[in-house]
Amino acid sequence: MTGDLFRRDLPPVIPERIKEARESRGYTRESFGEQLGVSTQAIGQYEIGQHSPGPEMLTKIIKLTALPPAFFTSERRRRESAVKPNWRSLARMSKPDRLRIGRRLEWAADIVDYVGRFIELPGLNLPEIPLPRDWDDTAALERAAEIAREHWNLDELPIAHLAPTLETNGVILVKERVNCSDMDAVSQWIDGRAYVLFSDDKGSLPRENFDLAHELLHLLAHAHIEVTSDNLPMIERQANYFAGAFLLPRRTFAREVISTSIDYFLELKTRWRVSVQAMIYRCKDLGLLNRNQVSYLWRQIAQKNMRNAEPLDDLFEPERPTLLNGALAMLVENGVQTRGQIANTLKLNIADIESLAGTPPGFLNASKIIPLKLREKPHPI
Repeated sequence: MTGDLFRRDLPPVIPERIKEARESRGYTRESFGEQLGVSTQAIGQYEIGQHSPGPEMLTKIIKLTALPPAFFTSERRRRESAVKPNWRSLARMSKPDRLRIGRRLEWAADIVDYVGRFIELPGLNLPEIPLPRDWDDTAALERAAEIAREHWNLDELPIAHLAPTLETNGVILVKERVNCSDMDAVSQWIDGRAYVLFSDDKGSLPRENFDLAHELLHLLAHAHIEVTSDNLPMIERQANYFAGAFLLPRRTFAREVISTSIDYFLELKTRWRVSVQAMIYRCKDLGLLNRNQVSYLWRQIAQKNMRNAEPLDDLFEPERPTLLNGALAMLVENGVQTRGQIANTLKLNIADIESLAGTPPGFLNASKIIPLKLREKPHPI
């Protein structure tokens, strides 16, 4: 079987694809070599093309990474215009996790390129905002939030569904389990398109809304800033401030803060779909509550064990991105592409495609689909 599968006339293995496969599964060179039973040096030689893995080794790599053979023999389009992802933490989040999730964003872009050949996706419609000079420039951040709302005709009311608003305006959203406690969301510009990958690990719509608003500022203001350990805290504070200002407009939200009771803030949570903790920060930023009142609320949060999970987190159904899911379904339902053609063209693991696009599990497994057909004339009852 192995001899038939890896005949000499098959296309050669592309070294960069071995590196991509390794990083996509979160392996370092050392851990990858351990799993394959070869040295770290051998892995490095495979990845730069100094040596090519033989048939048996390539079979092991395919099995370990769960990627199809064609993945390793097909050139992927080089993306010269990709901007580095906006990671929220350079210290807590490990490099293998950053590389793994970064590859997910690249694969999402591959899916977008593919469906874009057949479907006209929403054009990018992002507001132009005044760039904040520094963390102290809160006036610019307030104005940026107002401009974004005005641009999308959101008025100053609660935003019931932020994810569809972003997708309608050309932002590509990917939601999947990231298996990384230090990552809530990450954004990146790739080939002129804005991408946000956010975690499916929380299951809380209020927290997801804040994450998406946070990443929105990164896309609008921080795309071309070289992030370092020195400026990252300032960048994150700006994104947090903007998220609060965008989700809780200063004029309308301020008029509704009439109590310092946790129960009252939980009532506001049902209306604004923002966490109580985010509302407390917003009240502090706007000077709606004094220091003693803010301290009292934080003590209540601690006493009620609300730091990691709040009441009503599960009141609303979490958002599910629909753009890529709908695009793949449209291709299949209209006979533009078969499930097999989608998988064969993208040359990725089917489960990866389904996860990134947000389709139901098994959507691309053609063998599970039983074709049905309506009768031209129904049988009499």
